[in-house]
Amino acid sequence: MTRRPLAILLGLAVVATPLLLRAPSPAGAPTAAPAGATSAIVVVVDDMDDFTCAEADLYLPKSSQWLSRQGRCFEDATVASPVCCPARAMLMTGQLPHNNGVRRQNEASRLVGTDTVQHDLGQAGVATYGTGKFLNGLDTASLSNGEFDSGFALTDFWNHYDYLTYDLIDDQGNRYTPPEKVHTTVRTGMNLRQFVADQAEDGGPFYAYGAFLAPHEQTGRGEAKLPEPTAANAGRPVPPFEFRPEKDTRDKLLPFRGRLDHELPYYRAKQATRVRSLYDVDDQVAALFRLLETKDLLDTTAVIFTSDNGYALGENGWEGKAVPYPASVDVPLLAYLPPGVGKPGRDTRPVDLVDIAPTVYDIFDVTPGHVVDGHSLLGDHVRTRGRVLEFANERSALVLRESGHSPFRVPTWAMLRVGGRALVQYYRAGRVMAREYYEDPGMKRNLLWKELSREQKPSWEQIRGMVRALKAMRNCAGTAEQGSPNPCP
Repeated sequence: MTRRPLAILLGLAVVATPLLLRAPSPAGAPTAAPAGATSAIVVVVDDMDDFTCAEADLYLPKSSQWLSRQGRCFEDATVASPVCCPARAMLMTGQLPHNNGVRRQNEASRLVGTDTVQHDLGQAGVATYGTGKFLNGLDTASLSNGEFDSGFALTDFWNHYDYLTYDLIDDQGNRYTPPEKVHTTVRTGMNLRQFVADQAEDGGPFYAYGAFLAPHEQTGRGEAKLPEPTAANAGRPVPPFEFRPEKDTRDKLLPFRGRLDHELPYYRAKQATRVRSLYDVDDQVAALFRLLETKDLLDTTAVIFTSDNGYALGENGWEGKAVPYPASVDVPLLAYLPPGVGKPGRDTRPVDLVDIAPTVYDIFDVTPGHVVDGHSLLGDHVRTRGRVLEFANERSALVLRESGHSPFRVPTWAMLRVGGRALVQYYRAGRVMAREYYEDPGMKRNLLWKELSREQKPSWEQIRGMVRALKAMRNCAGTAEQGSPNPCP
């Protein structure tokens, strides 16, 4: 990638050339490209807990001007596997973990570069670029030395957990330390804008993927420590923290029982630092939108914002992620869609991160080179059969650092969420070892708890259909529109 000075590039005025791609679309997808869309940017933050559409201005006070007020906010968004590596693989492939092979944090090398949206767009003539965090446990040097194909034509990736000390690796496989010491959030934002500015000058369609470390903890050097916001946001006021610990966790599986490790002041301080680090991302995304305006690209570029997973701060007796409860699996999802691509507003359909890649394919009207399990957010698909979510346990130091205070004790699980109901099944050696069933939004009252009376529990007939559906969905592939014999919901 040509490294032109961004300050000079900001003064250039270039109008993007319309994209003229008419690759055949899969069954059920639009047969013509949406009017006006030529480029797309996906912005991913790390471990950000969900917020409502009404709260978007509080957590993204600058960029929500475009993402929320002019864009579409998805109120009910989840991530099918709430840990970093599987979630990011879903973002790139549009496939659930049991289909793309990346089911655990240490399975990044199983991702097939040619089965990614960035690869297919590149084959269709779209310039592609990735910067920031790629996949956990993958030596970024292997991205360009023939060992691993990221699918991107140009990259500035890293794989670290320190906000101020880090190296990058470019698309030539060269590891380098930036000459000036710049906060990683700022650096990632600068890299995104540099790429966009270059593409504005070149005049072609582009796809960019920017993955920020914030608001993830710094865990690369010994004990986990809080994120480190920039000086500009270190002291900013934050929204009030609502501490929602579950008082009685006896109805949960053993790993989730007992007292939390800390008291309210710890969680309040942690959330404040996390939100301030998100403000840093907000600054960079707002600057990205201003650049799109300057370059006359705002009417031709879609921008999607999300998190790879949520993060529990006491909910359901847990701190961290990897668990099947809302604080872990619910994520923010907002999309600025250019005129002619989609209508702004609040969208209450049940959606998932697995839908982002199909949306990007839809924007460019490019046919995936592989079967996808998600649905374009630009369409009108509604998951009447619910959503399937899954987690595969592994006993590794990486998971221990990433997923909470005792993730090695979290067994493999799968969940079906249908409306306000949720069925969770835990597995050992491939067999169901325990079930939980909920009808409350916070999943705080397990109606299958052995201590409940027969009158308080649901009948087997009430949940039998969900048990059968979950069994089938754990092996689903593709969609009904694609003619799959066992389609994903």
